[in-house]
Amino acid sequence: MLVSVGSQSSGKSSVIESIVGRDFLPRGTGIVTRCPLVLSLRRVEHKSEPEWGEFLHKKNVKFTNFDNIRREIEEQTNQIAGAQGKCISEKPINLTIYSPSVVDLTMVDLPGIIKVPVEG
Repeated sequence: MLVSVGSQSSGKSSVIESIVGRDFLPRGTGIVTRCPLVLSLRRVEHKSEPEWGEFLHKKNVKFTNFDNIRREIEEQTNQIAGAQGKCISEKPINLTIYSPSVVDLTMVDLPGIIKVPVEG
């Protein structure tokens, strides 16, 4: 298991994306990762199958478009931590990505360490 810890906007999510080899995590300014993301990579042997992701909160729904994975992470973050403000939650979002291009690995992308407290 690999856990990404560091200051806000220090590149934790970018490191995880480079390990996966895909651009799929939300981007922006300020606090973007507001819930822990538990990301499991699972290697599949069939190279003819497209890569896909599945969320624990949406069982049996395959996301083959990684832009849709990004949108689902954003929507679930807003659902858990609130759409207004920059509240942070300890409740995780669980995502599994299946691909012939990855090794079996679980990573956790945590919200950044906040040096100046904000409301919420």
